[in-house]
Amino acid sequence: MTISDLDAGRAAASRLTFDQTVPRAIAHRQAVGEVFVTDSRQVADDFLCAIQLPRGHCLWSDRERGLHDPFAAAEGARQSAFVVLHRYLEIPVGLPFSMQRFSFDVVDLAAFRDDERSPLDAVLHYRVVNPRMRGGELGSLTLAGDLTVGGTLAMTVGGDVVFMSRDDYEALRAFQRARKPIEPGRFPARSAPLDPEEVGRRDGRNVVIGAPADPAGHPVVIDRSHPAFFDHDYDHVPGPFLVEGFRQAAIVAAHRAGLVASPSTAMTGLQVDFADFGEFEAPLFVSARPGAPTADGSVPVEVALTEFGQRIAHGRVDLRPHPGVGGR
Repeated sequence: MTISDLDAGRAAASRLTFDQTVPRAIAHRQAVGEVFVTDSRQVADDFLCAIQLPRGHCLWSDRERGLHDPFAAAEGARQSAFVVLHRYLEIPVGLPFSMQRFSFDVVDLAAFRDDERSPLDAVLHYRVVNPRMRGGELGSLTLAGDLTVGGTLAMTVGGDVVFMSRDDYEALRAFQRARKPIEPGRFPARSAPLDPEEVGRRDGRNVVIGAPADPAGHPVVIDRSHPAFFDHDYDHVPGPFLVEGFRQAAIVAAHRAGLVASPSTAMTGLQVDFADFGEFEAPLFVSARPGAPTADGSVPVEVALTEFGQRIAHGRVDLRPHPGVGGR
């Protein structure tokens, strides 16, 4: 960006509004109440999105008081990626694409403090990195973003997106499913979820893992009636739901290892790579292995998702003691 572009960006950011959501279809949500993006602007080759996190939400408000969930802001960033793709990069709604890598890193945890009076308003600045063409059309790209709250840099986000035609997507899904010992419509027995307190939740409906089944790890507990995780129909287990499984497994592992004093911890970093889609008809397991705390008190936890013994996603979750709860 040039200096004039930066000035234009500041002016555009000041014109962003938080009065209403963007159309739900371009945020890939069915319920308006699940849309966190309220506005967007293009500035040169970059993009700005306004995000508002609600004070009351069945999932994102199921947390320790005093701090908005950074993962909720990451969900707003994920929705913002869709808005940018559809509004500005001419990707039609309904065209299949896959976010194969997603990451975020909290720069200032204090920026997420909840004053218990108002929702959290944030502005996301997205840049398109390494757009790659295939057959004369956009085939893939990387999005890199900075999320600010009140002008303070709060979080960085990034994601790799791959696009494909409907025919190519259906062929890919048919190939993937044919390689797995699954029977369409026949689902594995549902494991009992852990107690909410073990994973930093209060509402049992938001618990997505069961007791660990060594050496596979925690069974993933799927409730397709959940209004946030399963806002609309999917032909695979959605990524945000699996990331929540990673988060919960990381919390359990870190707490049992004595690396965090309480399951009420903040997820302050995420790096996840998806190599395959998880199937509803398959038993899925998440595993977590905590590492030594870093200088800033964060606990890095290596996480993985397996299906029929094969690793189909892996990454790292960073945990930090929730302000006011205490740490190790």
